[in-house]
Amino acid sequence: GGGGGGMDSMADLVMPAIQQRVPPTLREADVSGLDCQPISVCVVCYAPPCPRNIWANSEFLSMSSLTLQEYQTQDYSRMSSADLEKTQWEDRYQTVQVRKETILERTVVPAKGGTGRMSVETLCTPIRWETPVPQGEAASHPGQTETQQVEAVMVVHWPVDVQSQLEANTTYMTSLLECSPYPLCFFTFDGHLITCNPAARAVFGKTIWLQSDIFGMGERERRGLNAANPTHPSQGGSFKIEKTERRTAYEDMMDALAAVGSSFEVDIPIKRDMGDGSSMVWYCRVFAQRQKDPVTGEPIIMVSHQDVTNLRKVEGELGRMLMSEHTSRELKKHDSDVAGSLLVLLGEGWKFKEAHKDRSVDGEGSGDEEDNNDSAGGMSIVHEFMTAASQDAPPTSTKANQLQGLRDVLEKADSWDFDVFELEAEADGLPLQVLSWHVFVKHGLIEEFNLDHVRLVNFLRVVENGHSDNPYHNATHVADVVQSMHMLLSKGGLTQYVGRLEVLAALLAACVHDFEHRGLNNDFLIKSGDDWAIDSNDKSPNESHHLSSAYRIIQAPECNFLYRMPQAQQAQLRKLVIDLVLATDMAEHMAIVSKLKTDLQKRLESPEDDIQMGGEVPDALKTLMLQAAIKIADIGHLYASHDVHIKWSERLEEEMWRQGDVEKKRSMKISFLMDRDKPGVTKSQPGFVDFVVRPLFDTWVACFPKCQTLMDRVETNYHYWKLKEQTAEGAVSNDSS
Repeated sequence: GGGGGGMDSMADLVMPAIQQRVPPTLREADVSGLDCQPISVCVVCYAPPCPRNIWANSEFLSMSSLTLQEYQTQDYSRMSSADLEKTQWEDRYQTVQVRKETILERTVVPAKGGTGRMSVETLCTPIRWETPVPQGEAASHPGQTETQQVEAVMVVHWPVDVQSQLEANTTYMTSLLECSPYPLCFFTFDGHLITCNPAARAVFGKTIWLQSDIFGMGERERRGLNAANPTHPSQGGSFKIEKTERRTAYEDMMDALAAVGSSFEVDIPIKRDMGDGSSMVWYCRVFAQRQKDPVTGEPIIMVSHQDVTNLRKVEGELGRMLMSEHTSRELKKHDSDVAGSLLVLLGEGWKFKEAHKDRSVDGEGSGDEEDNNDSAGGMSIVHEFMTAASQDAPPTSTKANQLQGLRDVLEKADSWDFDVFELEAEADGLPLQVLSWHVFVKHGLIEEFNLDHVRLVNFLRVVENGHSDNPYHNATHVADVVQSMHMLLSKGGLTQYVGRLEVLAALLAACVHDFEHRGLNNDFLIKSGDDWAIDSNDKSPNESHHLSSAYRIIQAPECNFLYRMPQAQQAQLRKLVIDLVLATDMAEHMAIVSKLKTDLQKRLESPEDDIQMGGEVPDALKTLMLQAAIKIADIGHLYASHDVHIKWSERLEEEMWRQGDVEKKRSMKISFLMDRDKPGVTKSQPGFVDFVVRPLFDTWVACFPKCQTLMDRVETNYHYWKLKEQTAEGAVSNDSS
């Protein structure tokens, strides 16, 4: 039983006996399929002098109120059987067991539970029952398992009502399959086709033999998905698994169908063979549902397909129209001071200047202004908002110039020379919103993961507003970390080893990694018994709060930009974000550096390891890479330009002094480097680089050589602090002499 469904399995067992008079072999180890059938099955040897019971399935034993051991030890020689029953034994022995023919009888037997009687059809089929030879009786053949066979009869009792129900169900399902204009297929859970209808054969031809074929996957995409596709290469061959949209959809389907009664739906592009040697790509809506084989009870998957190429085009246009209308309403809710930033967030800012370049400062148009708006590709939304702005709004040309300045700054976001303070000035004090949207668009995440545009804007706005006006841990610092993570992904070599979901997780983690930070470190929160420390059981109280608060924002309907993602994918994303944000706790620093050396650097330096050549990267290793990346991004000011680095260092020093002020006010011991009356963090930068920064960056650059420029820039800033330290020491030496 199992692979091809209960009905087909029974036919496979019975038909050879009828057609060839050669009884099939039934092995004791292969009866699980029969054991779960809703019909009673038993195996009996009718050889004289009296029958000997061999095996029975659960349904038969339940109807007989016997255990398998009791059934097998029944002694018919001591039973006073009627002549009619003895005649039946003899008939079954001669007809079925000797002449290898089948017998079909209709009889009345006691009903299940002992209440009444029921009509059954009894099918007697010749078989050979094979069992292992008991230990001690087998000949000496090391490495081999000897078996013995017994000529026997398999007796199947089909309740007439069950048989009629199954026949009606089979007829109904067959007609549905044959008549449906959509391709319909049934698969086993291990990937193999059970049956499909003519529409499916017309679309997929002879290629449809695995579940993965319905997703149009190639050989590399299918690797490791089932037994037909190996997880390891042949000797001397290359082995690379392609993580494509189709493979991701397939894996999501299998995750979604883990629960009984579950279903899964996805739209994906599939290459379709046109039959004349050519092919075309069509958008296919794949709907999969987990069902149960009515005979064996085993899980099977029903899959249907629908060509939605034209529907997708209509949906796309309708979606854009609704998005435009929604965007217009959302924009009007905000004052004109944030208009420029929101326009950039919504993708309209790049056309703004060009659309208004012919307008005068006082807003007078050329007479065909309405037509110009319509031809600007969505600019009517911008114009509608600007004309609805307050009387105090800046002139159009001023706003256009501001947007152009913002554009110029964002173009530098693809460079290690990025100055986040320029962005802060150009973005009306909203650097995190603007930059986060920019990198999400840059990486194509909104389209790929079907993120909700407006809810993403709402989420970013709430996150930015949730940052306090700390000297260091503020929204501008977070924007700086987002930009560094963007660079590590796009130009640091990281995407060679991680997939698209990891990219989304890395950028989202960077966005929220300091959410609602109060400018106090974990040690202070724990020592002072702060609520955050109590809630987290003293385990990374800051980072735990950043995560829980950020995900509460995501749960709000107006901010849940992830709601279209499958639940399994959302869970995977959440786990990654948690692992990354928790890694920003400095208490985890040395452990991550150590694992980076042992788990990643050694593998990359080993000539026998294939991960640099496209081999599969374990999920744990991907997470480790991203954890190290967010730690590097979190101290990214160390490789910033000199002026930016100095500004961040002074801000960090001021924030640490403010914590020292709080500690002094509470009569607590003032933490190291936090006493205003003593040298602060700017006086200890060389030591911090030598003992904390350099081990991390040296290991990272060894793993990702494209990041060598970061180490060079760190060294430049390091030498500044080192020279300053030496100068100060020289001055002290001169004074003492």
